[in-house]
Amino acid sequence: MDVSQLEPADRDPKKLRATAVKLVIFMIVSGVVLSFSYRRYQENTSDSRRPSFETRVTEPEVELLTADGKSRNLQDLKGNVTLVLTLPKTPNPGSQPSLDALRAVMDEFKVTPQKPKVLVFVLDGSNSNPEEMADVLAEYGEEPEVLRVVADEDAKTSLRSFTKTKMRFNRIPTETNGVFDYDTRLVLLDQNMFIRGIPGLTEGWDFETVAEMERKYEEAKRDSPEKDLTPPLMTTPKLQEILIDSIKYLYENPNEKGQE
Repeated sequence: MDVSQLEPADRDPKKLRATAVKLVIFMIVSGVVLSFSYRRYQENTSDSRRPSFETRVTEPEVELLTADGKSRNLQDLKGNVTLVLTLPKTPNPGSQPSLDALRAVMDEFKVTPQKPKVLVFVLDGSNSNPEEMADVLAEYGEEPEVLRVVADEDAKTSLRSFTKTKMRFNRIPTETNGVFDYDTRLVLLDQNMFIRGIPGLTEGWDFETVAEMERKYEEAKRDSPEKDLTPPLMTTPKLQEILIDSIKYLYENPNEKGQE
């Protein structure tokens, strides 16, 4: 293709401003919706610890080659409470709130007879060199307590699609110049393969969004100390507490009506 006649596109300041305004409006609306959801959570869960039902993972046979080199099936997780997440070998800094929450959960159940399993889909893993995955979430346990699912190039597309369509992560992970854009949230899977959300809500365990709300609140306090600001309705410690309590509820009610 002859590109000798191509010229750089002119930047239209009006269009750029219009795009910026749209982005600001979207961010404001998103914040309002999330705040409304958490306010509704407070109203709906004053006497309920029951984590909400989102969907059920119904794939009958999903073979997983984990980082210890063994082949397992997703259905092997039945009977276990499992925390699921997606990560590259080197997690993005934005994943830290979810990793902190995972650490808090595993510390809470460290000496209990029952503790959650952890299933992590390693986005840039290799089946030919599974030992490369040894350090991913190593602090949370050994195989098979922590299942690190990896995939070679020919399986990455289907694996990433599976995390979105079946495991209910918000988007399919993408990679640009070695940097991954992926859904950093935790997914809570109960003993009967139901994905569970925050009690009283259909919201998932999005610690990153809550951490961002906290950060913006602290910035606003610093920049406008004279203003009477309303603190976030949800905080990361509170959401960690709700997640831990939800897991305890699942252990106390393993055959809850509606699960099977």
